[in-house]
Amino acid sequence: MEKMKLKETDIINIVIAGTAGQGVITLKRLIEFAAQKSGIERIFGSEMHGLAQREGAITSHTRYQKKNFKDERRNLQSPLICYGDADLFICLEPLETLRRGIFASQKTTFVLNEHDIPGVMITADLEVYPPLDKIVEILKEYSNDVHTINATKICLNNFNSNLMVNIFMLGYSIPTGSLPFIDVEHYEEVIKEWLRDSDTNIKALHLGIDEGKKVNQL
Repeated sequence: MEKMKLKETDIINIVIAGTAGQGVITLKRLIEFAAQKSGIERIFGSEMHGLAQREGAITSHTRYQKKNFKDERRNLQSPLICYGDADLFICLEPLETLRRGIFASQKTTFVLNEHDIPGVMITADLEVYPPLDKIVEILKEYSNDVHTINATKICLNNFNSNLMVNIFMLGYSIPTGSLPFIDVEHYEEVIKEWLRDSDTNIKALHLGIDEGKKVNQL
């Protein structure tokens, strides 16, 4: 799907969804810090804190605007994304995408990790986890721009750890064109400044970019 060319005054809206412990907030802040280094003039976001147990549902919003209008009323003002206004969903757990579907529309690009983490109601056999094909089918009612990859399996195979799945998924998202105006080297700088085992995380970032390029042409 060909992306519309974005203007520097456009507001970019990103929803990051997953379960607690997957690095949702870390990923949100990494994008925002890299946006600052890239000279983006306005960056807002919202985070969940203390609202989910380990493996409970969690989400974050990141919003940024490369250049401000002279008319302040046209600029980014709120940290929260309006319903139907997400440009990009980065989903670290597939089912969490559906929980946040209210923010999606035909303009949304979905990037999903295929590895599922069943919630307590599912492990207790009180609910049934839908198959990935069904989740994708539902998402395609919003937009055909749906990309899935088993980031957890790839990270385990390459790094013997799933701790960098969030960074891999960031890299996988970049070739979609839905994270404009942020340079890859600025993600690298933030990773070096803020994350442990930065060399491995940078490798995960570039592995994700390489995988994303296989299905997207910028």
